Amino acid sequence: MVKQLKHIHIMNVFAMVDKYMNDELSQKLATLDLNLLRVFCVVCQLSSITRAAEQLAITQSSVSNAINRLKTALDCELFIRVGRGIEPTASGLHIFNSVQPMLDAIEQTLRGIREFDPHTSTRVFTIYANESVIDLLQPLLDKALASLSVRVVLRNSPVLEAEQYQDLQMQKVDLVIDIVPPKMKTFSFQKVAQEQIVCVVREQHPHIKQQVSSGQYFAAEHVMYRFHRDNMRVADIIAHEPLPPRTLHSEHTSLLSMLSLISKSNAIGIAPYAFTQSYAQLFKLKLLKLPFETRPIELFSIWPSKHAQDKSCIWLRQTIETLMKQAYTA
Repeated sequence: MVKQLKHIHIMNVFAMVDKYMNDELSQKLATLDLNLLRVFCVVCQLSSITRAAEQLAITQSSVSNAINRLKTALDCELFIRVGRGIEPTASGLHIFNSVQPMLDAIEQTLRGIREFDPHTSTRVFTIYANESVIDLLQPLLDKALASLSVRVVLRNSPVLEAEQYQDLQMQKVDLVIDIVPPKMKTFSFQKVAQEQIVCVVREQHPHIKQQVSSGQYFAAEHVMYRFHRDNMRVADIIAHEPLPPRTLHSEHTSLLSMLSLISKSNAIGIAPYAFTQSYAQLFKLKLLKLPFETRPIELFSIWPSKHAQDKSCIWLRQTIETLMKQAYTA
């Protein structure tokens, strides 16, 4: 009987402590500044106090103070140091995954209310894209915007993939056109075009005439175009099977410089069909079918998921989708 009473007493103590702690947490949550959660989520997304302060237009000390206040209120560690940056703890990641979708839903609702008229708005949109997309899209964009007040500026994508997504998240750029869809749920995407890749040689090539054989292709010296993305080479991306080593003649980060050099040598290269076709006559080039099985390069428009209902961003996405179809079906 005594043992039973002791057991009941101990259970009552645990119940009282649990009730006290829950009451204390409830009191803290009742007075919690919800802006702290917004700051916390931005820090999670950018893994940086400095970049979060830049996006939120507040000082770094204000961001650090907000994180410390939230840490105290929730009584748990939210971040740990990893190298030069920070990453959320397991508790922090759980909070982020629960809170961020709700913040996005609120922002989508508010953005969806705001009206947008491209004829009267003076907003300037910015889009990241690669060289060939910009070359094809810019003339069509100039024509489409001729009678409107809005402006759309096309800029070359950053070298690092992380940088373009960071700029997209921080709203330094409104849309990205890329060959790889995003893996993060915080970004949405839509396929807007696809592009065939062709072999490019000069018109007066001494050995390659109206078609290029597999033997000729792999025996030739190659002018290679390197994507900014992870130092990828185009041929290795589009080929169904791993390709044999090729002899490197030169390597370029600009398609135009690559085409110019091919026109002056017996080296060959590969390039997007629509882009290269527009310069074939200028550089005296031949565009030939590749002698191995390939897949087309797909192009995606990418934007922050939280902007899904923003009327201005919807207009931008629809405009770019229409113009991309024109550019790649002409």
